[in-house]
Order: sequence, then C-alpha cells, then structure tokens
Amino acid sequence: MEGYLGIIINTGIEMNRNRFSCVLLVLATVAMLSCIAHAQRPIATVKINTEKLIQESKEKLNNLKLELETYVKEFDWSDNSKRYDIPVQIDIFFERAQTVSFEDRYDARMVLSNGTDFQASDKRWSFRYIQGTTTKQSGQFEPLTAMLDFYIYVMLAHEYDKATKLGGDDYFQKAYDIMQQSKFSEFYSGGWKERSLYLENLMSEGNIPLRELEYFFIQAKQWLRLDNRKTGSQYLRVILMRLLEMDPEKDGLDRFYQLHHLDLARMLSSLQMRQELLDMIRLNPDNEVIYKQFMDQIIKEPGTN
Repeated sequence: MEGYLGIIINTGIEMNRNRFSCVLLVLATVAMLSCIAHAQRPIATVKINTEKLIQESKEKLNNLKLELETYVKEFDWSDNSKRYDIPVQIDIFFERAQTVSFEDRYDARMVLSNGTDFQASDKRWSFRYIQGTTTKQSGQFEPLTAMLDFYIYVMLAHEYDKATKLGGDDYFQKAYDIMQQSKFSEFYSGGWKERSLYLENLMSEGNIPLRELEYFFIQAKQWLRLDNRKTGSQYLRVILMRLLEMDPEKDGLDRFYQLHHLDLARMLSSLQMRQELLDMIRLNPDNEVIYKQFMDQIIKEPGTN
C-alpha cells in the first residue's frame, strides 16, 4: 500500500496509509463474501466476409462459420459447473487464399468483441483450413483456433478481473501459454510477435492499477444496485483515490474514462457526492459537460453524502 501514502483529497483531508488500508480491507472482505464464482461460457456469433476471394475459395469456406461457432460453444473454457453465457462477436475478413503444398491457406483480419467493453482487432492472421478437420480440438497448436483461443482467454481475463481483484490472472496465463506454443510454429511470423507484446503489456505491473480500477468500478455498480449506498460510495471514493494518484497521461486511462464517465457521474450524483464530481472534472476535463449536468441535479435535489 506504499503508493497510497500522502494522497490528498480536495476536501483538505489527508488519508493516512493505515486508514486507507483499513478501507480496502473492509471492501475486500465484503467483496469476497458477495462473490459467487461462476464460470463464463462464451457463445460465439461468427460473421465471415469473403468478398476478396475467388468463388472456388469462397465455397471451401462454406462451413467455417458453423464450425467456429460450434468450436467456441463446446470448448471447455472453465471447469466450474456453474456457468452463465457471455456473447462473443467474431468478424473475419478474408484477404487472400492460396495453396501451399496441397494445403489451403488463408490470410485474414479479425475483430473479436463481447459487445460492451472489450474489443480486439488483429490484422495479421495466417492459417490453414481443412473443412471438418482444422477446428477439431487436438491439443496441438493450430493457427486457426489458436487465434480464437488467445483472444477469448484475454477477454475472459478481462471478465474475471471484474469479478475479483486481478481475478483474470489464470486466463492471461492461458493466453501466454498459447503465445509460447506459437514460437514453434511455421505460422509464428503471422502476427504472433505482435500479440506477444500486446499480452505482455496487459500482464505487466504497470497495467495492474487499471485492472483494479475496473474491479472497483464494477463493485460500486453492483452494491448500488443492491441499494447498499455506504459500500457503493466507499468503492467510488477508492476509485477517486486511485485516479488522483495516477499519471494523467497513463496509457489506458482515457479508455477507462471513455467507457465509464457517464456511469461514474450518475453514481456520484445519486449519492450527492458533489466534491467527487468536482474532482472528476479536474481529472477528466474532456467530459466536463457530463459531470456538470449531474452536479446540477444535486443542486436541484439537495441531499447529504
């Protein structure tokens, strides 16, 4: 907790390390008691664009959409028996088809999204495809399915980070294992070095504060849905403390504001947290208009914190 020593809130109250540690300990305990460890089962919708391919190549890909959707649905992403579905939209844009040693190979681009707060775009995907064979689970590195596995594990890491603090570590590790396997494949030059750098950034120490922010944000929303205003407001204050100590130019921080500024403003306003809204204006001036709109609601409907 060394980094929290000396954080000064605009109210003029300096939170010492022991007090702040106590707040985090209470919140962590509450979160542990409230969290039910459900596994998340991706359900894929695949869209394929073959406009750049000749008719013969298009026909060879007729069954790929169904094969990939079935692969994602049937793959054992987690061994937890309590599951809930999360949608995965996979858009594949084929750029080229060629035959190498009697084997059909393709170059494509892919965009994978959960439809809300996660999206990955990859422009270098090279793989072989044999209808009814290449998408079978074999335990071996297969560039077609390895790409899906890699990004779905990263997406699941993102989801589990929201359930428990840094709860996505195991799924980042699974993505890392796939990346390591790619080094022994002839398809490694098809973007796997770049994916390695992407993953290393996500798993780095420097990215931990952003991962924790996502967790605190989701906890605040969940507790306020349960009408537990005290716990919800505590999580919001922790978010403000974290934001105040961060470098405003930190990579990824703009994305956090872009995704969550409206919900943050709404929650702070509902709790009559006017000072915290003023802090958000200073921290995130790009969304000043939104914060001021919700501050006006506090003025019109006076209340207490």
